[in-house]
Amino acid sequence: MLIQSHARKYAAAALVAIAAVVPLPSRAGVNGSVTANGFTFINFDPTSTSDVGSNANGISNKGHLVVTGITANGNFTNFTGTPARTVALNLGAQAMALGINSAGTVVGTQNGAAFFMPPKGTPQPLLGPAGATSLFGINDLGNVVGQFTSANGASLGFLVRNKTKSAYITIYPPSGQGIVNAQGINNFGLIVGFYVGSDGQDHGFIARVANAHNGSLTGQAVADPVIPNVAGEPGATFVFSQILGVNDAGIAVGYYGDSTTSQHGFIYDTNTGIYTFLDDPAEAFNNGVEVTQITGISDSGELSGFYSDANAAFHSFTACPTYAFCPDYPNDLP
Repeated sequence: MLIQSHARKYAAAALVAIAAVVPLPSRAGVNGSVTANGFTFINFDPTSTSDVGSNANGISNKGHLVVTGITANGNFTNFTGTPARTVALNLGAQAMALGINSAGTVVGTQNGAAFFMPPKGTPQPLLGPAGATSLFGINDLGNVVGQFTSANGASLGFLVRNKTKSAYITIYPPSGQGIVNAQGINNFGLIVGFYVGSDGQDHGFIARVANAHNGSLTGQAVADPVIPNVAGEPGATFVFSQILGVNDAGIAVGYYGDSTTSQHGFIYDTNTGIYTFLDDPAEAFNNGVEVTQITGISDSGELSGFYSDANAAFHSFTACPTYAFCPDYPNDLP
C-alpha cells in the first residue's frame, strides 16, 4: 500500500518518546550515506517495534521531516526530526503527518479530518472549510493547503491563510473531473498539487495565491513529463503524475506512474518547465514493480521521500545535493 499516493496517493499529547532509528544498508559512502546522480542519500526507518517500513512525507527549510511508520496490521505511527534523531508524535493509529514548516508546526489528517499541531502542542482542527479531510502542506508564514469535500460532494483543494479564522480560498482544477489535491505552498504563495483530468488520471498543477479572486483560485495545468527509458521496464509509457512539494525557488518535486505500475521520482522547475528524474539508488523490483516518490524539498534543495525494496516494503530517505549545504547533514548520522 502506498500511503502517499492519495489523495495524498487523530487528539493527543504531542511530542513524546525518542524513537529508535534504523539506518538501512547503503552501497557506498560513509556514515550510512550513498551518493548517486548528484545527491547524497540517507535511507532510514524511524521505527517502533511493530513498524515494517516508513514514508517520509515532507521536509521543512530547517531539514526537519515528518515520517509515517507503517505497521504490519496497516496502522500508522508518526515521527518528526532528522534521520539521526526522530521524535514520536502521539497522533493515533489512523493519523498521518504530511507536512511541516520551519517553526515545527505539523499538518496532516487524523481520523479522516484535517489537523494542524503547533510545536509541543496538541492537534487542532481547522475552523474552515467544513469537510476538510487533509492538510498536505504548510509554509513558514503558516499558510496551509489541503483538500475538502464541498457541500455538493466535490473533492476540491483549499488554502487557509490564517488557521485561527474560518476564511478560505477554494482551489479548482484546470479541467477534468473536479478533484483537486493541493499539496504544497511556498513562502511566495506558489501552490502545487495534482488533479484528476478528463482521462481519469492524475496530472500536476500550479496556482498562485495572487491570482485568487472572490474566494476562488483555478489551477494551471503542468505539462506531463516525457518519461525516460528505465532499466528493467522496456516499453513503459506514462500514465499519471503527482506534484507533492515546492520550495521558494519554485523547484517542485513529485513522481510519475508508468504502464508497468512502477513509480519514479522527479524534480520539476516551475520557472523553466524542465523535469529531472531521480530515484533512490536502493530502490528494487518486486514482481516487476519499483517505487520512488519524492515528497518534499527544502530551500537548500534537500529532498524527502521514500522507496520500495525487493520485499515491497517502503523506507524513508533524505537526499542532499552534493553542491549544497543541508542542515545537520550528514554529521548527525547514527
